[in-house]
Amino acid sequence: MKKPVALLTLFLGLLIAFAAPAQDAKPKKEKAKKEKAEKVDAAKDAKAQAKADKKAAKEAEKVAKTDAGKDAAKAAKEQAKADKKAAKEAKKDAKEAADDKITKADKKAAKADAKMKDDAATTKADKKAAKADKMEAKADNKMAKASSKAETKASPADYKAPVDRSMKGPNGEQVMTGPRGGKYYINKNGNKTYLSSLKD
Repeated sequence: MKKPVALLTLFLGLLIAFAAPAQDAKPKKEKAKKEKAEKVDAAKDAKAQAKADKKAAKEAEKVAKTDAGKDAAKAAKEQAKADKKAAKEAKKDAKEAADDKITKADKKAAKADAKMKDDAATTKADKKAAKADKMEAKADNKMAKASSKAETKASPADYKAPVDRSMKGPNGEQVMTGPRGGKYYINKNGNKTYLSSLKD
């Protein structure tokens, strides 16, 4: 039983290994290499064109040395200068195209930094205003509390805790309800002793 299972497993493994199509693991790198090669080719073409223009300019200078070809040589020289300038601009444009992606990212980062600085300045001003408002509200609350305390001040003689007649303390004391709802009784020393909430 073990041999047929082992043979089938081996056969299946070999089948998968040899029949599986090869996959391209790094297509992005190839694309980047291709773009880089295109840029290099464009730069080489621009250099070759510049060389050809230079050679033509030299030949035009030779012709210009003759009396009859001086005017033609001048025009050819100007043409060579223009061609050289155009080649230089083409090379510069190719370089700018490569740097353009980086420049765009830098501009976005600069905009984000400027926005963050503006937000920080606005936030500081907002914090100062909020702090001033908070101080005013605090002062108003203090004044309101002071006026309400002056108006209704209860004395201990006026307040009597409600007595819970259904409950008794451990020695038969009256159980009362406190201001926050807690149940207590007065012990033999005259102190309040609160009952646990589990007995309720």
